[in-house]
Amino acid sequence: MSTQTVLLLIASAVIALLVAIFQYIFKAKSKSKQTLLFAFLRFLTVFTLLVLLVNPQITITKTKTEKPDLILLTDQSKSIDYLGQKKPVKQVFNKILNNSTLKERFNIFNYGFGEKLSDSVSDNFNNGQTQIYNTLKDVQKIHRKSQSPMVLLTDGNQTYGSDYAFYKSNYEQPIYSIAFGDTTRVDDFKISRVNANKYAYLNNKFPIEVLVRYSGKTARESQLQIYKGKQLVFKKKLSFTAQKTSEFVDFTVKATQVGLHSYTARILPFTGEKNQDNNNKSFVVETIDQKTNVLLVSTITHPDIAAFKRTIESNERRSLIIKKPNEVSSLEGYQLLILYQPKATFKPIYEMATKKGIQLLTVTGKQTDWTFLNGLKRKYQKKISTQDQEIIATLASNFTVFNTEQFNLDSYPPVESGFGQETLTAPYETLLFKKIANVETTDPLLAFWENNTANEAVFFGEGFWKWRLANYKRDGDFKKFDNFFGKVIQFLSSKRERKRLTANYESTYYSANTIKLTASYFNKNYEFDTKGKLLLTVNETETKSVKKLPMVLKTNYYEADLSDLLPGNYTFSIKAEGTKLKTFGRFNVLDFDIEKQFFRPNIESLFTLSKKNNGNLYYPNQLNKLIDNLVKSDRFKPVQKSKQEKLPLISWKLMLGLLLALLSLEWFLRKYNGLI
Repeated sequence: MSTQTVLLLIASAVIALLVAIFQYIFKAKSKSKQTLLFAFLRFLTVFTLLVLLVNPQITITKTKTEKPDLILLTDQSKSIDYLGQKKPVKQVFNKILNNSTLKERFNIFNYGFGEKLSDSVSDNFNNGQTQIYNTLKDVQKIHRKSQSPMVLLTDGNQTYGSDYAFYKSNYEQPIYSIAFGDTTRVDDFKISRVNANKYAYLNNKFPIEVLVRYSGKTARESQLQIYKGKQLVFKKKLSFTAQKTSEFVDFTVKATQVGLHSYTARILPFTGEKNQDNNNKSFVVETIDQKTNVLLVSTITHPDIAAFKRTIESNERRSLIIKKPNEVSSLEGYQLLILYQPKATFKPIYEMATKKGIQLLTVTGKQTDWTFLNGLKRKYQKKISTQDQEIIATLASNFTVFNTEQFNLDSYPPVESGFGQETLTAPYETLLFKKIANVETTDPLLAFWENNTANEAVFFGEGFWKWRLANYKRDGDFKKFDNFFGKVIQFLSSKRERKRLTANYESTYYSANTIKLTASYFNKNYEFDTKGKLLLTVNETETKSVKKLPMVLKTNYYEADLSDLLPGNYTFSIKAEGTKLKTFGRFNVLDFDIEKQFFRPNIESLFTLSKKNNGNLYYPNQLNKLIDNLVKSDRFKPVQKSKQEKLPLISWKLMLGLLLALLSLEWFLRKYNGLI
């Protein structure tokens, strides 16, 4: 408390005393004990009021004890149930959650996980996928303290994602694993991997590769069989020993019919084989009788061209030919023409493209001759500049030509272009917008429009090859990037009328995974229609069973969940009620549950994970040992924190109450004694 405040309080006391003396002693006709009581009450009242006016600050020290967090992660995947560990997991979970010693020492947070992290744990172990690596990363975003240990209840079997054995906490959080399942090694055959192209050409032979693994010490023989539906198309005898534990079989099968065809790779089980679910693996091959040919013309070498090559040819139905302008004499046989950073030598190519009415994609960049392009008087122009600029791409949320909701451009590197704004004169739709110097614009980076005879697009930037690498760094594959640009290529290479009702779906689904079919519906002005009522009808081709359900409106598309479909071949139709609009398609649902492929816990990876993160591996019968280690460890002691706060006296309600009480008491006593 400052000297000034102390002096003011002393002055307040003196003033209050003088007021009391003046009112009750100096002016009093007679002095009695009553008079002294009234004087004392008046002194307290005036002093309290003056103290509130001075309003001194009082320092208060608050002490709080913070307990460390204990993060309990429980595997909710189907493999827990398949391994017969549903009950043991529940028992261990409840013992940890209800342990009084742990509750006293820790703040316990429990999460479930399978395909993704969940903030609750259910009794249903029905997740069709397991991703442990991302689960640990997501938990780390919530709990960042080094004294917050994690306890992982799992069989350790992960179906996709990065190898969690190499996970290392950024905050040095200890990870303790409790492994569930029978660790006894048993003899087992397994179809580990099947490699086959998604597409084959009619009357051509396509390759199939099958990797068969064997776990056991006894020498065994079996037969690998490949079925097309119920027809046996290939077989081979295989033999294994304790030393020879795998065999890679490659062969070819002829595609004789157009359409989707289901195949099954099967290794015959031996007598008494415990787990036979991993002896089969199904796959689908679509036989087609045509191919999309794309021609890319460029005078320079650039990594973008290699990205085009790999992306386009990631689909067996497409091929890319790369030529220089002087090597192009005809555009016959091509469904799409890509002109990369055109210059004056491209003039004959543009003339041929206009005459033929071929679908066209123009990609511009730092080496583009804009004087030449502006002189062609096409649907776009640009002011010429010698400076360059970096452009961040942002995805248009209202793009309606095709579905792009699965593509994410977050953290993608910028593309480069010459400085200046482009102008488009044709009615167009923008798929990618420009973001320059962290300022979002409505200027298109990738735009589409329709001419009388063909679709056309322009991309105002170079360097998108970095996006493909960023996709691999983020997801571990190129799938989303290739799928995104694949839709661009598919739209541009298809000569067809724009449809008001379109369906988006995969040709193959697995029965244990989520199956969702989406659709886009537009009004007569080709604006997304949120008032549509879409009815989906799904037919199973063999049993002739029919399933009808309305599609649910999402942000900019309609969706239907078909996850309850049984394995089989399906056709479907989508009808917009109140109109004649209708679209059709077909897909296969394969009987494959990846969670059934495991017959024992992954002890090795769990042990590596725990050791790498300063923890240990335990088994359910060692739970008490784990609890003792957690409680007795010096790393997880509660932390006491103190905090000083300065509060003004006027904020204390007690002081206001005291003032009111003093005034009320004085009034009551004066009234009682007949002085009022």
